[in-house]
Formats: sequence, structure tokens, C-alpha cells
Amino acid sequence: MGRRLLPRAAGRLEPRTAPVQRRGRLTVRYLRLLALFVRTELQFELAYRVNFLAELLSLVIIVVTSVAAVLILFAYTQTMNGWSFPAMLVLLGVFYIVQGVGELAFTPSFQQFMEQVRLGTLDFVLLKPASSQFLVSLRYFKLSNVAQVALGVIVTALGLARLGDELTLIALGEFAVALFCGLVLVYVLLLSLSTLAFWFVRVENLLAVYEAFLDAGRFPVDIYPGWLRLTMSTVIPIGIAITVPAQAVAGRLEALGLGLMVVVTIAAWAFARWFWRVGLRSYTGASA
Repeated sequence: MGRRLLPRAAGRLEPRTAPVQRRGRLTVRYLRLLALFVRTELQFELAYRVNFLAELLSLVIIVVTSVAAVLILFAYTQTMNGWSFPAMLVLLGVFYIVQGVGELAFTPSFQQFMEQVRLGTLDFVLLKPASSQFLVSLRYFKLSNVAQVALGVIVTALGLARLGDELTLIALGEFAVALFCGLVLVYVLLLSLSTLAFWFVRVENLLAVYEAFLDAGRFPVDIYPGWLRLTMSTVIPIGIAITVPAQAVAGRLEALGLGLMVVVTIAAWAFARWFWRVGLRSYTGASA
């Protein structure tokens, strides 16, 4: 009996471990692809060093100017609509992290994707043995925006440090979850807008609208009029992507609000995946 049970027990283990091993190998494969894409973009950027350094300097000036503006504002007041100076620093830092990640990874890739749809050259991407969504989302990078993300992290850290005893481990955990959800929401929004290119060839104007709303996210969403606040929280969720993480460490976020953000993020991700697959089925390619 013992001899018969051993092969059967071993046989039961294979279906459970094999999918995990396959997912692990797949993850490593995509990480290697991502590293290859980044290395390629770095070589391109270094070929034009002066332009690259000029972009870095420009980003540094923009961030420093924004921080200086907040310093000047709070030289004349203690709070702005209930937001303290440290909380505003965190908000500004989160804004530059979110904007920087979008400009670093998502926007360059989606702009190229729209051009490929227009020219009918997306076929070459779809024929490759990798996820089309991955290749479309993370193929191109604007590496100068690494500086913007880094400066955003520094500004956020300064704001968190100034909060002092007001900051708790629970608040930090909520901040991390909200920031991750915010980045996912920005990606989902860009993916959904870009997917429209399968039906409407030129959707660059929609990205311009996105950038306008994103720029408005450098200020708390609750200072805007009701209609704009609603738009920035639902239709174009830039407001919650940036404001909610800062609310978490400022003690202005309820547990229900964070839970709702997580649920909305999961639902938005599922919708974007579905919408992308619908768009792919509608793509006619160069043969049309």
C-alpha cells in the first residue's frame, strides 16, 4: 500500500507546484525584458548628453520653484483649507512622484502605441511572444524623469519628517497603500484613454486633457469647486490618486475612504484589462 501511495502523492504535488514555477519563470522573463528596455533607452539618452542634462536641470528648477511657492504661501498662514505646511509638502511630493512615474514609463510608451496604431505597425508588437499589454505599456522610457521621481521622494520625506509625532506606523502603511493605488489608477486611466486609439485614430487631445487635470493635482482636491472636485475624483481620478496618500499621513483619511480606494482600484484595473482585450479584437492592422 505504501508503495502505491507514494507515486499518487507525488502526482498530486505536481499540479500545485508547476503553475507557481511557471509564474516565477514568467516573472523573471518580463523583468529581464524590462531591464533590456531600460538599458536601450539609457544608451539613447546618453547619446544626447547635453539634452539629457538640460532636461534634468529643468526638472530640478521646476520642483524647487514649487517648494519655494509653498514656503512663501505658508509664510502668511498656518493652514490652507485645513492643510498644514508638512501635509502640503507631502502632497507636493506625491504629485511629483505620480507625475514623474507617468512621464517616466507610461506616457512615452502609450504615445508610441498610438502612433503604431495609426501607421498599422502594431502588428509587429502583437506577433511577439510576450504580453501585448506589457509591451505597449513599458516599452519606452523618458529616463530624465527619474530625477523628478527622486525629488518627489525627497520632498515627501521632508514633509513626513516635519510631521514628527503626528506620524504613526498605521498612517505610513495607509500612505503606502494609497500611493500604490494612486499609481495604478494613473496607469489604468492612461491605458483606457490609449485603448480608444483602436477606434479613434487620434486621441492625443485626450492625453492633453489628462495632463491638465494632473497639473491641477498639485493642490488638494478639496479646494476646488464641487463639479471639478467630482470630475477629479471619478471621471479622471487624479485628485484621489494624489490627495488621498497625503490625507493618510495628515490624519484626514478615514479607513472607509482607503478601503473604497482599494476597491475602486481593483475594479478599474479589471475594467482596463477587459477594455484592452476588446480593443485588440477591434484592431484591423496594416491589412485594413
